[in-house]
Amino acid sequence: MTATAISAPIGGWNARDALAQMKDTDAITLENWFPTPTYVEARGGSDDHATGMTGTGKTLAVYNTMAGTSEMYCYTASGTYDVSAAGAVGASKLSRTDGKHQWVNFGDGTNLYLIAVNGVDKPAYYNGTAWVAVDAASSPALTGLTTTNIIHVNVFKGRLFFVEKSSLSFWYLAAGAAGGALTEFPLDSLCPRGGYLMALATWTIDSGSGLDDRLVAITSEGELLIYEGTNPSSAASWQLVGNYFVGKPLGRRCFCQYGGDLILLTENGVFPLSAALQSASIDYKLALSFKVENAFTEVARYYGGTFGWRATIYPARSALVVNVPIAEGGEHEQYVMNTITKAWCKFTEWDAEDFVIFNKQLYFTTSTKVVKAWFGSEDNGANIVCYGK
Repeated sequence: MTATAISAPIGGWNARDALAQMKDTDAITLENWFPTPTYVEARGGSDDHATGMTGTGKTLAVYNTMAGTSEMYCYTASGTYDVSAAGAVGASKLSRTDGKHQWVNFGDGTNLYLIAVNGVDKPAYYNGTAWVAVDAASSPALTGLTTTNIIHVNVFKGRLFFVEKSSLSFWYLAAGAAGGALTEFPLDSLCPRGGYLMALATWTIDSGSGLDDRLVAITSEGELLIYEGTNPSSAASWQLVGNYFVGKPLGRRCFCQYGGDLILLTENGVFPLSAALQSASIDYKLALSFKVENAFTEVARYYGGTFGWRATIYPARSALVVNVPIAEGGEHEQYVMNTITKAWCKFTEWDAEDFVIFNKQLYFTTSTKVVKAWFGSEDNGANIVCYGK
């Protein structure tokens, strides 16, 4: 009898190549197994963290205080809940009618705010003590645009930028200001494919904040515009660097900071922005998702319009977690990449509407609760079923 050594599938899930072309370290299927550089391990478990919210959690946001501590909040279609501590949640902090928010932390020199917008309700501002639904008469106030039309927010060069829903315009405030008069910057003439502005992001090319930072805007039709400068109202200090077609983005949460780069989720795959812009057309071989290209583009084709797409970097496990919403309020999967080896796998049984990193730990929201993820060895007492081939 001859013994044969079989390599562990540390190359991860291969959903691209024919079987005969795969390396012996690749897996045809790899569910709930996470490939490390030298072995594969069962994914961590999950455990209920905060429970009892009214409405399904749609967004998790983290407020980082000036004292160095952090707070975590969950937005539902009914309200805003403090989910920092484990256990039953208290009363809502601020009424909401839609839980699908985009958010940032921003300081104006006096207050540090958590700012969250959803294009339906007035923007929610939290300064560590009080919650305010911001309009033209609140403090702080926003004027020049109906605030319930603000659906995305970004910080660039110390300035707040907002996206107006159903429009190809972004709006901006004076540098360092959390409120005041908003100024419109229309992009209509630069977007021949039409559509509407989907999201903004800051491309911190050198992994920090400096002169080479650029503002990135992407439309619903996949046109991406890049600006550099400090003041959009001055032609001398604001210029368009490039205009590209990269493929339609997967939701408004299509950007994720990735070291000195930006990850962009599109219907064509998961791209580091620096690679996506190397040529006039997308080279799929440059996608982080190239090895699982067939699987990714299939779910993007079927579920690209479903709310819940999000890429999250989880440093404690050297993982990129891409949330794949099969059904909003129902089944979700995660396509997970080891950021060291770029090997992929798939997680199941985490029906997550949104993910966030809070105090260095991964959390997700599902139903009326928030769950601590990649924790322990069971899913709330249930076995984790792992499958590999």
